[in-house]
Amino acid sequence: MNRYTIGVDYGTDSARALLVDASNGSIIASAVKAYPRWAEARWCDPLSQQFRQHPLDYIECLEGVLKEVVAACPDPSCIKAIAVDTTGSTVCFTDESGMPLSLQPGFADDPDAMFILWKDHTGTAEAAEFTAAGARHTPNYICQSGNHYSSECTWAKVLHVLRTNPAVRGKAYAFVDECDFVTNLLTGCRNFKDMKWGHCIPGAKQLWNRDWGGYPPEWFFEEIDPLLIPVLRRIPQVNYASSNAAGTLCPEWAAKIGLGTDVVVGVGNCDAHSGAVGAGVRPGVAVLNLGTSACYMAVMPVEEMKGHFIDGLFGQSEGTILEGFMGYETGLSAFGDIFAWFKRLSGRPLDELAAEASLIALRDDLPLATDFFNGRRAPNPSNTVTANIAGLRITTGPAEIYRALVEASAFGSKACIDQYLDGGIRIDKMIAVGGIAKKSPFVMQTLCDVLGAPIEVSECSDACAMGAAIHAAVAAGLYPSVLSAEDAMCPGACATYTPDKERHEYYLGRYERYKELASFEL
Repeated sequence: MNRYTIGVDYGTDSARALLVDASNGSIIASAVKAYPRWAEARWCDPLSQQFRQHPLDYIECLEGVLKEVVAACPDPSCIKAIAVDTTGSTVCFTDESGMPLSLQPGFADDPDAMFILWKDHTGTAEAAEFTAAGARHTPNYICQSGNHYSSECTWAKVLHVLRTNPAVRGKAYAFVDECDFVTNLLTGCRNFKDMKWGHCIPGAKQLWNRDWGGYPPEWFFEEIDPLLIPVLRRIPQVNYASSNAAGTLCPEWAAKIGLGTDVVVGVGNCDAHSGAVGAGVRPGVAVLNLGTSACYMAVMPVEEMKGHFIDGLFGQSEGTILEGFMGYETGLSAFGDIFAWFKRLSGRPLDELAAEASLIALRDDLPLATDFFNGRRAPNPSNTVTANIAGLRITTGPAEIYRALVEASAFGSKACIDQYLDGGIRIDKMIAVGGIAKKSPFVMQTLCDVLGAPIEVSECSDACAMGAAIHAAVAAGLYPSVLSAEDAMCPGACATYTPDKERHEYYLGRYERYKELASFEL
């Protein structure tokens, strides 16, 4: 009997779904829907680093992609489970039913009542307050963020809105992250107290730690701002690994998409963490998730790393990627976004720029850039640092600048990987996932040459959705563990990049100059 699962991945610009044969991971059908309101940038202000998304985009695209893959299924009665991953931390204030305030009268056009996207940095000042508070105490409750809290994380965003928007503050019961909102939408949960939250976001973005009984003590939050206490008391103190079931499909959504109410709905997850599972992460295998930003994921046995936190490393928490292992997240706040920016600026297709850039002879006087176009995620997070480009001449052309930007992304990646290695995290193999990994040979070869190590590219174009499908299979009881499901369902490599020794030596010299340039902050 065939058994299928569905993985739904919410990216920055669109939602996609994969219908997967749970026996071997083969993709039966896929669907993608772009967020229509987000495409209009209605509630975004890039100058103030405000990026907001309306929940109706999530709801409408969820229905669209699920209907499409269910319709393509040879036998929909054989679909056993659905699981969801989303960008994170992408957080929204809710009422007592768990519904976003922006779905209520009076808040439909209020950006602060919508989902605050992962890359929204309006809470930069608040993030600095959390970092400072952590440094004043033992234990440092910011240790899982490398002793540097980021405005990409939940509490900075929550505090910023509570301080600046009295209307939202007065109406908000609590808050919810995108992955938990979508999951509980599918199960029909309409009481915030009954919500089943995933462990990934609390562990990686919300300071939750099993060793101190969950969240930091109330006095820690109150010291920063008493406004945090009401919502702190209302959010779940217990959370669940993504291999668990959150419930089953509610009658409303079962009818919408043509499935039965016996379909299991898995606990929600963060996209990069899900992508790591979709590529086959395990100790020694790091997954490079190359999207609008870059997330580099690794795991280590708990017994080897328990209580050891690496200063300046963005995310490190037990069980956030694989249950029973320490999970690690680092990366760049902008990756594909950098190339998209230059495409708009230059008016040139990226494939043309890459073809020209690949022909440029290696020279010491080529332009050199840094990659902090959306701040720095790691090492040592900073949302105020900006990018720069040095070595420009009147003769400099677009291809030379594009090459500098690609190199900068590779150099920033090397800083992150070196931080892993210096911190004792073992990396024997690297697997790249995401659109850039499959579509940009120039970017991938440059990254490989800078790192000086082979990089495999996963066959799966949607590793995050595949990871969600794997978690769905475990939640439905089709496999006893995520690792066993990975063994059966993860695709192999479609390409392997190997470093060129001469170019690697050249880039090592350039990397030292990059570090000098990166130390100059505007």
